[in-house]
Amino acid sequence: MKIGFLIIGSEVLDGKITDANTKLLADFLKTHHLEINEAFVARDRAKAISEALQTLWAQNDIVITSGGLGPTKDDITKETLAAFLDRALIYSKHSHHVAEENYKRFERPFPGKDHGYCYLPEGFFPLSNRTGLAPGFYTDNGKKLLFSAPGVPREFKSMLEEHFIGLIAERMDKTYIRDNVIIRTKGIPEEKIFAEIVPGLWEQLEEFGEVSSLPIIMGVDIGVKLKARNLDEMSSKVAAIHHIIDTSALRPNVWHYGPESLEEKIVVLANQKKIKFGFAESATGGLCSHRITSISGSSQCFMGSVICYDEKVKEHILGVSAKTLKECTAVSLVCANEMATGLRDKFSVDIAISITGFAGPGGGNDKYPVGSVCIGRAVKNTPAQAHDFHFKGDRELLKQRFAQAALHALLEEVEQFS
Repeated sequence: MKIGFLIIGSEVLDGKITDANTKLLADFLKTHHLEINEAFVARDRAKAISEALQTLWAQNDIVITSGGLGPTKDDITKETLAAFLDRALIYSKHSHHVAEENYKRFERPFPGKDHGYCYLPEGFFPLSNRTGLAPGFYTDNGKKLLFSAPGVPREFKSMLEEHFIGLIAERMDKTYIRDNVIIRTKGIPEEKIFAEIVPGLWEQLEEFGEVSSLPIIMGVDIGVKLKARNLDEMSSKVAAIHHIIDTSALRPNVWHYGPESLEEKIVVLANQKKIKFGFAESATGGLCSHRITSISGSSQCFMGSVICYDEKVKEHILGVSAKTLKECTAVSLVCANEMATGLRDKFSVDIAISITGFAGPGGGNDKYPVGSVCIGRAVKNTPAQAHDFHFKGDRELLKQRFAQAALHALLEEVEQFS
């Protein structure tokens, strides 16, 4: 079953917003052993939408659209779909009812039957929207199914979850189940992985399914798409892939199997071990704290942070000595150690991580040029230690790399903590 996706919205192509719905759809389909066959982005213009639809309709069994269902003049999805399928746009009593119920849910008065939400292309059926006002809709001629939802990510996601699988249940191929093995690595570029560390790895993994390699911040995600007739066969394939990696020279650089983020793994493991941790952030300016607090459950393990951007904060809040700041400077292993130790003692945490560095474009010195960062670790009842790293990139990329290195340091300490 091939699924095509059309993102409708000039604001995406103009850079005003970032498309989030492709990932939402891909993640949703993955849980049901499905995937996107192809996707297009079209401006809010009838010609652009129709041209994209023509390709998607010809090459896919199911077409999903997001966007263009609102009440303003640039929301032309319904009109364009009607014209594309040579159908009239007509008043729908059912759509009127769904729209009214959506409005009641948000305690807002409904404008009346002349509102655009009350109209659908002939042969389409409305779908309730529990997180927004605009109804979604679909049509199914037995061969092709078209499913349209609003472009607001939370509305798009909720409509997928509430309606989509029920609509395609009879079309789903139950002969095979599908899954993805994701191997998350750090510290080695992809060309070195496949050319030097484990030559032939790509070919080995390719025996099980389609292989992909995605460079991320300070690492590479290797993916393998699997297809199997039953759960036992799938488990066997997954185990075989794990064995290949676990017995290879790449294993020391693998920090996780699965799609979970670095911060997700930290929070889950810290909660399992009942570990409390915190950050003393200078160069990252709170980025580590932001990433951790984006994860549900972080309140159980994350105690807080000190954003000690200025030397006075390092000295008067964390207890970094004036001598250290003068003789060693704020970007030094000694300072990173004292920052981490001060945070650990003030917050009474099990693990404290400190980050101090030069993100540029100004600053830096002969020993620590721009791109250098010192990361300290202070673990309960253990002397603090610090390590320095040197990265390339602009200010934003360097902050991301500093934060990634700090979170990897935290994960190592959480894994070793007992």
